[in-house]
Amino acid sequence: MLPVYALIALLVYGWTILWFFWRFPSWLFFMTIGEILSVFAYAMAFNLLESLFVLSIPVLLSFVLPKKWFYDTFVARSASLVLLLLGYSMFFTTRLQYEEGYPKNLLLLSVLALFVIAFLVYILGKISIVRKILEALSDRAVVFLYLSIPISLISSLVVIFRNLF
Repeated sequence: MLPVYALIALLVYGWTILWFFWRFPSWLFFMTIGEILSVFAYAMAFNLLESLFVLSIPVLLSFVLPKKWFYDTFVARSASLVLLLLGYSMFFTTRLQYEEGYPKNLLLLSVLALFVIAFLVYILGKISIVRKILEALSDRAVVFLYLSIPISLISSLVVIFRNLF
């Protein structure tokens, strides 16, 4: 589970840090450094919860689906599932900004995307070279946890402290 969580953390934290630094220059005009750091703390604490929620999806699938389908190649299939789901969610949130009114077309695309993602996860888990690449990528992403977990825990303490006092 650790390599899969590392890949999830790499994507989730990377996406948040990208958006944080995108907005950072404008925040300097009307926020103090303490306020900016508290926004960062809230984002990192939420990323910890979000990453654990995303990890629960492949874990639940490994319990529900037959062992041969998902559990035997857990890292590769989970990595492909996570990459595709988080990639699509990044696309979805970016496109949602440009939609006016109710995004009916985008929601219909999401249903189609879920079926395509399920099919791709099944197919990619059968191709040995793709499986090895996904496992290697997940193993290398574990290094990112040495930063993300301590930052998230400290941020969670800051958020708890700010809300209690």
